[in-house]
Amino acid sequence: MNIKICESKMDEYLSLDKGEHIPLSLTWHLLTCKKCRTNVRLLSKAEKLAARPLSIESPVSDEKISAIIKDAAPGWDEKYARPVSMTKWIVCGLLTLCFMLSFRLVAKIAGGLAVQEAYYLVFAGVVTAYSAIFVGTNLDFFIKKMEGKI
Repeated sequence: MNIKICESKMDEYLSLDKGEHIPLSLTWHLLTCKKCRTNVRLLSKAEKLAARPLSIESPVSDEKISAIIKDAAPGWDEKYARPVSMTKWIVCGLLTLCFMLSFRLVAKIAGGLAVQEAYYLVFAGVVTAYSAIFVGTNLDFFIKKMEGKI
């Protein structure tokens, strides 16, 4: 292959973010050019080897972290380090569903089409707000779950 083409394709590959989709033209070039394919494979191995020392766990325990935080901020309390309980969220969600279902039956019996439409709008708003608040307050949990750390 032409050296200038290989250089431009390697520059294009190196300009991509980690995990970014590789364009079709670059994929085709890597499939047809053994030299560039080898370079990309070696770069991937080098990146994995370079990241390996970072994955070593440090011997820091929760007690040591708590002691460091207490030294830095004397007003810090242990209650802030307790795990978040999902019980309140589950109970609140079940109560919301029960209320909405009972209101649905009352609205169907007592009202007409306008009452039912208002019910559906209120129900959609409540479910959307509940979901947004739940995800927003537990965002750290969801990020760790998606990254496979939990």
